[in-house]
Amino acid sequence: MRHALILLAAACLTTGCPKKTAEAPAPKEETASSDAALSAEDSGTPAETPAPDGGARAAQEACVDRWLQEHQLDRYGHPQGTMFAGGSPLFNEATGETKDRLEYVFARQPDALKACPATATP
Repeated sequence: MRHALILLAAACLTTGCPKKTAEAPAPKEETASSDAALSAEDSGTPAETPAPDGGARAAQEACVDRWLQEHQLDRYGHPQGTMFAGGSPLFNEATGETKDRLEYVFARQPDALKACPATATP
């Protein structure tokens, strides 16, 4: 009997857990970008529209990162050292939705948007 328990435990450990614990991140990113496009259509603000040029988006992110560092905030606009359930405030574990980081920061810190407006590219 003892040997059977050992074999059963070994079999369970080698096969792994059958329960799915995470989903692939690719669909979440697609949802976040489509949500950003929808919210941009609703509000009409240029800061929420996805930049067709990745360089403009990268420049705005760099500006926001500098602004957050100058104000001693983490990359999400919270005080340094803030801990989040799940590791990030951008992912809602209950719904599976992911928010755009810049939109999240601008909602929490409107001064960051004033300091780092989106540059419109023709």
